[in-house]
Amino acid sequence: MECLEELARILILEIGCSNKFKGFTLIEVLVVLVIIGITSSLLFLNIGLADTVSKNKSSLNTLFNYLSEESIITGNLLAWHANDKQDLIYIVDYQMEEKKLLDNVQSPWKNFSSNSKTFRYFDGSIIQLNENDLNIPLIIFYPSGENSGGIISISSSNFIQEITINNNGKIETKIIKY
Repeated sequence: MECLEELARILILEIGCSNKFKGFTLIEVLVVLVIIGITSSLLFLNIGLADTVSKNKSSLNTLFNYLSEESIITGNLLAWHANDKQDLIYIVDYQMEEKKLLDNVQSPWKNFSSNSKTFRYFDGSIIQLNENDLNIPLIIFYPSGENSGGIISISSSNFIQEITINNNGKIETKIIKY
């Protein structure tokens, strides 16, 4: 009998189990699941935010590249107007009178309607875009491939996205985190 008890103790030491400990309690399992759930949700939220920023960045790049190409191909001056809620694109004649509204252009500007936006010209003047600022063209695209340029700043709760439209048509984007 003593030999069997000694053998049982050796087996318990080898496998690390005893009759007193049979598994995890329900509370321990639930705590681990809650920790895993919170960690994964934070990870997915951050990935979703990065995806949204990159999609909006590429769609604005696409818009400005399209306007530059459209101006070159058609030989027209194009003026891009924007306020807090919407943007408009006009074909302009050389006396700077608006001729025709381009309405077939898909613009991502509405994706930023809940964000605060400013436009800074290269001379340093800044325009806070609000609902009443559609009377001033922000960027003019010339048939030579150049444009008047400027810097668009889009602020959200976590970051500021700055889109620089250079005079030569090159578009640079940077994200500044708070």
